[in-house]
Amino acid sequence: MYFYLCLLGCFCGLRIAAAAVVLDALGRLNLSATCPDTFCSLTEKPMPYSDTPALQLRELHLSNCSRESVPWILLNLTPGLRTLVIRNCGSYGISKESLMPVVNLTSLQMQRTNLWALRADQFSMIPKLEILELGHNILYRVNANAFNGIPKLKLLGLQGNGIEEIRENTFDPLLELVHLDLSGNLIEKLPKDIFANNTKLETLLLNGNHLTTLLSDTLIPLTNLRLLDLGRAGQLDNLMLNIINVQTLVLEGSSLTDLIIQGGFIRLKASNNELSHLYVGNKSSVIEMDLHGNLLNGNDTYNLLRGMWSLERLDLSKNIIESLAFNEAYSEQQGLYILPSLKYLNMANNRLVSIPSDSPILSSRLTYLDLSHNLLLTLEVEKLAGLPNLEVLYLEGNRLSDFDYKQFHSKHETLKELALQDNHWSPGLYRKMFIYLNDRGVRLQARIEHKVQINDSQVDIDWPPKEASAQKLDAAGVTGIHPYWTLRDILAFATLLVVLAILLMNLYHILEEEGCLRRFRRWRRSTVPGEQLQ
Repeated sequence: MYFYLCLLGCFCGLRIAAAAVVLDALGRLNLSATCPDTFCSLTEKPMPYSDTPALQLRELHLSNCSRESVPWILLNLTPGLRTLVIRNCGSYGISKESLMPVVNLTSLQMQRTNLWALRADQFSMIPKLEILELGHNILYRVNANAFNGIPKLKLLGLQGNGIEEIRENTFDPLLELVHLDLSGNLIEKLPKDIFANNTKLETLLLNGNHLTTLLSDTLIPLTNLRLLDLGRAGQLDNLMLNIINVQTLVLEGSSLTDLIIQGGFIRLKASNNELSHLYVGNKSSVIEMDLHGNLLNGNDTYNLLRGMWSLERLDLSKNIIESLAFNEAYSEQQGLYILPSLKYLNMANNRLVSIPSDSPILSSRLTYLDLSHNLLLTLEVEKLAGLPNLEVLYLEGNRLSDFDYKQFHSKHETLKELALQDNHWSPGLYRKMFIYLNDRGVRLQARIEHKVQINDSQVDIDWPPKEASAQKLDAAGVTGIHPYWTLRDILAFATLLVVLAILLMNLYHILEEEGCLRRFRRWRRSTVPGEQLQ
C-alpha cells in the first residue's frame, strides 16, 4: 500500500514540480522551451525573458518569488493562458493594464502575495473570469467598483484578509456568483442590500469575522443558498434570519442567546452558544440539529421539536434539561407530538433525574441513545422497552446502583455497545454485567474508568448543577476519611513517615560512630564563651 501511495505521489509531483529553466544564447529565459506543454510551474528568480511566446501554455503557476521577480511582463508571452496561480510571492498590487494580454483568462488565484487593496475596475480587462481567489493576503480595502467588468464570475474568495468593511453595491456586478468566501476577516456589519443582485449564490461563508449585527432582510434575496456559515462570526446575541431553505446552517460559537429562523434548513450546527430560545418557522425539512453546549431547558426543547417529523439526528448534550416528561395537556392543544424519524439522540451532561416511559423524544427508531453524565438514580428496563432497534446506549457517569441487565438484553438483542461505568453499582454487579453481556457480543468496558470531563462550553462552568435534588455522594473510590485522600493514600503516607524515621536513626548512629557528633560538641563549646570558662 505504501508503495502505491509513493508511486501516486511521484506521478502527481511530476505535474506540479517546477519546470527546468531553458536559457537562450543571451542568458534569457526561453518560456516556450521551458514550458512546452499546456501546464507549467515556475519558481521565479529575477531574470530577463526572451521574446519567444509560449502559445500552447494554458495554465501557469508562479510560486516562492520575490517582489522584483513577479514578472507581469511574462503575460505578454502567454496569450492563450486560461489559469494563472501566484502563491508566496511579494506582489503588493496588480494593475488592470498588466492583465490586458490574457484577455481569455478564466481563473486567477493570488494567495499569500501581500496584496493589500482592490481598486476600481481592477479586473475589467479579463471579462471571462469565472474564478477569483484572493485569500490569505493582507487586503483591508475593497473599492465598491472593484468587481466591475467580470459578469461571469462564479467563485470569489476573499478569506483570511483584514477587510473591515464591505461597501454597498460591491457585489452588484456579479450576477452569476455561486460561491462567496468572506471568512476570517474583520467585518463588523453588512449593508442591508449587499446581496440584492446575487440571487444565484449557493455558498456564503462569514465565519471568523467580528459581526455585531446582521439585519434580518440581508439574506432574503439569496433564494438558492445551500450553505451559510456564521460560526464564530462575532457577538451576535439576538439573531433573526430570513432564509428560504438552506441545506446547512452553521452558527457555532457566536454567543447567541436568542435565535429566530424565519424559514427552514436541513442541518443546523449551533453548538457552544448561550441559546435559551430557538424558533424555527419551517420544521418539515429539518433532518439534523447539533445544539450541544447551550442553555436550553425542557420546555424550550419540546416547543422546538414539535412538528419535526423528518428529524433523524439530535444533539442536546451539555444543556440544562431536567426532564423529558410528556406534557399531555399541552399536546392536546397543539396536536400530536411524535418524532417518527429520530435515530440518534444525545442527552449527555444535562440534569435528567429520571426517564419517563411515554416521552415522545424516545422514538422507536432510535439506534443511538446517550444519557451519560446526568443525575439518573434509577432506570427501569420497562421504560426502554419501546426502543427495539437500539444499538448503542451510554449510561456512564450517573448514580445508578441497580440494573436488570438480563431482562434489558432480552428485549434489545440488537445492542452492540453499552457504557455503564462510573455509577454506584453494588459490589460485584459490574463484573457480573460485564461477563454476561460480553459473552453475548455486547461491547462493555472491562473496568470502571473515572473520566475527566473537558469543559469546552460555557455551561460547564457551574456543572454539576447546584440546585439538583439528587443526593450528593462521594466520588467512586474516595472514603470519608478526607475528601481528597483515599485510605491507600493515608497508608502510603504513614509508611513514608516510618521509613524516614528509620533513616534518620541510622544516620544518627553513623555520625556517632564516626565521632562527628563529639567533634561538633567540642566546636560548639569552643564558640560559646560561657561553656569555655567552665
